Amino acid sequence: MTRTSSKLKSGILALAALSGSVAPALAASWTPPGVTMGLTLGAPLAPGIYVSNLTHYGQGDIKTITADIPSFTWSSGWKIFGASYSASLILEALQLHITSPVSINKYGVFNPLLVPVILSWDLGQGFHASWSEGIYLPIDTDVAFTSAGATSGTGVETRFALSYLSQDWVMSANTILGTVTSDTDGKKQPNYFNIDWSVARKFGKWQVGAVGYGAWDIETTETNAAVGPGHTVGIGGLVGYDFGGPKLLIEATHAIDQGGATNYAKNDTHVFARLTFPIWQPSAPDGEQSASLK
Repeated sequence: MTRTSSKLKSGILALAALSGSVAPALAASWTPPGVTMGLTLGAPLAPGIYVSNLTHYGQGDIKTITADIPSFTWSSGWKIFGASYSASLILEALQLHITSPVSINKYGVFNPLLVPVILSWDLGQGFHASWSEGIYLPIDTDVAFTSAGATSGTGVETRFALSYLSQDWVMSANTILGTVTSDTDGKKQPNYFNIDWSVARKFGKWQVGAVGYGAWDIETTETNAAVGPGHTVGIGGLVGYDFGGPKLLIEATHAIDQGGATNYAKNDTHVFARLTFPIWQPSAPDGEQSASLK
């Protein structure tokens, strides 16, 4: 297939996926690939309340993505089954601009993600592991995964993360297993599996490293049956700076493989900028590691 015909096919699929009058929204993971890169989600935050804001911009052959994702995390300082307990609320405002074959704009608020249970264990020797359960609440907007005029289904996410923080190394593998119910029109988005990873080195207040993501549909439903289960993989780099309270992470990635209908197309380039800071924090125990959520 020629490059021109491939772009035309991709454009038609994207148009059909995003135009509510034609088809339900495209099959893709509810948590966008890459949004937890650079975060050591296996390690607990020091007790307190934190705000994190992620700005995401992506551009490819047929569309651009602009998103703002604020999150609020409470790290309780409590221990449950030997693990640190925390909880989080994550919001997202999203704009999609289809540039081919015709210009279309979609914008709105995506499903809020409530994560009421996050348990993080200190495994020793710099290793940490966490398990969390979250739920995407059902809504009806232009950017929710739903048929036109219908309320979306519910997305339930189980997350596992393994992180290493020692000797100025900062590494993490953050996995997400998503299970989705049908929307009120009876159409079901596929269940999915994501992994975001990062390997970085600290140099004083600076942090430099490599990042990447992968996302896969793990079933076939009517929303992805025409093109088959989707997948996308990307790699990139990270730079961060610790201001002594607020922490800034900037990442850039490029999609190197893609198939089916996914959040990103092959050859997409994405930039993520995240600022995290505490808004309330008691005296932190000495040596407590810090992390943050999407």
